[in-house]
Amino acid sequence: MRNAFSPSLRRLIWLIVPMLVIWALRRAPIGDILAILVSLDPWQLGGLIAFNALALGIFPGRWWLILRAQGESISYWQALRYRMAAFTVSYFTPGSQFGGEPVQVYALHARHKLPLDAAVASVALDKLFELLANFTFLGVGAALALSRQGSASFSITPVALPMAGLLALPAVYLALLWTGHQPAGRLLDWSMQRMPGKLKNHPAILTGLGIVSASEGQISDVLRKKPALMLQIAVSSALIWSFSLAEYWLALRVLGAHLNLGQTILALSAARLAFLTPLPGGVGALEASQVIAMQALGINPVFGVAVSLWIRARDLALGALGAAFGAALSREALQTSRAAQTVFPIKP
Repeated sequence: MRNAFSPSLRRLIWLIVPMLVIWALRRAPIGDILAILVSLDPWQLGGLIAFNALALGIFPGRWWLILRAQGESISYWQALRYRMAAFTVSYFTPGSQFGGEPVQVYALHARHKLPLDAAVASVALDKLFELLANFTFLGVGAALALSRQGSASFSITPVALPMAGLLALPAVYLALLWTGHQPAGRLLDWSMQRMPGKLKNHPAILTGLGIVSASEGQISDVLRKKPALMLQIAVSSALIWSFSLAEYWLALRVLGAHLNLGQTILALSAARLAFLTPLPGGVGALEASQVIAMQALGINPVFGVAVSLWIRARDLALGALGAAFGAALSREALQTSRAAQTVFPIKP
């Protein structure tokens, strides 16, 4: 992720962060924010934290179902640990939708001896359905935004329409896989054929192409041979989003803002859009998005900054938990490596 952006672009990105934060704070005075935080009911806050702990339990459910469909006996607890470690990497690197997937692949391959193509297939299929669920939710939010366009204080269409269009991308890709096609493998093969001769035959490139093709083949087999899995995944995705929506609504209610279902979907959609920006954890973009959302809904923007602080505190806590899981996995991998060297010592 370090080289994903040029140095000048990285500097520009980090220059935007304080500008977004300052803009949000100008519309939500710090004194008003502190007044909300000081007035929080400890029991309500404790209930909100407990609800988040409950929601955490369903976090790896979709991926675990996919692994079981592949015939892999990974415990739910192990899936949770790997998923949380991956979340930490994704959250603290630019673009929070991606970044931690190699952690999951590595854990499956190194600790459970899954072939690389099977590990990649499970993570890729989970990510595809995650994107499909996310874009479906954003599509609903875009439809609601467009329906409120007449009463909005600014144009929502430039954001809403592209988000609605994004819904088609993972859906089309899944449909192609379902019918036995391998679009990513074909695209990579087409690109490889146009590379210079030496680069085209590089072992790493050939290996990567083989893994992608084999992974797509496994995903295609799962989709076609286990249709019941699709229903289970759909239920799991709906459950994850239901908990996310309920948690967001409850957080605002604890802070003192009362939103109906449509308003909650709109405001949470704005938060999710902020996390699609190339900023680690959507820093700055989240705060600005929530101020804009509350203003558009006719609610005091102070609640936008307040709920942003809650989301930030929650995600940092989850990130710390994922880091602890990742550190434990690293120690276990090191111990396993030392044990293997004891049984099969490496000769000088």
